[in-house]
Amino acid sequence: MKTTYKTPHGPMDCYSNYLVFRLEGDGISEISAKEIMQYAYNHYGRNPFVFISNREFASNIDPKAYNAIDPKLMIGLAIVSAEEAVKQEAFNEQKLFEGSFSYFKTVEEAMGWADTVVKNH
Repeated sequence: MKTTYKTPHGPMDCYSNYLVFRLEGDGISEISAKEIMQYAYNHYGRNPFVFISNREFASNIDPKAYNAIDPKLMIGLAIVSAEEAVKQEAFNEQKLFEGSFSYFKTVEEAMGWADTVVKNH
């Protein structure tokens, strides 16, 4: 079952173990990250989940945005894109996240990985 939220920064589709977020802007600040994460925390409560970031284009992600993450709840991060620039962004962001991290070219691949991350947590 899927629940969709229209955040001020883009749509968020929440499933049982993971969410898929698509940014509709040019970047994420620490403040916007807190706003986005509040939707996730309200939806999942105290249950762990994986955040799948479906990035259609390279975007400016402030490293301070990672301060909005509670690593006890958001246990995985997948970045999805076919763009080489986004792959490089993901490589640079990996060191900012404490949990499981991966890069995929399709959302479907990321969904399978996310289920495994949560089940093995």
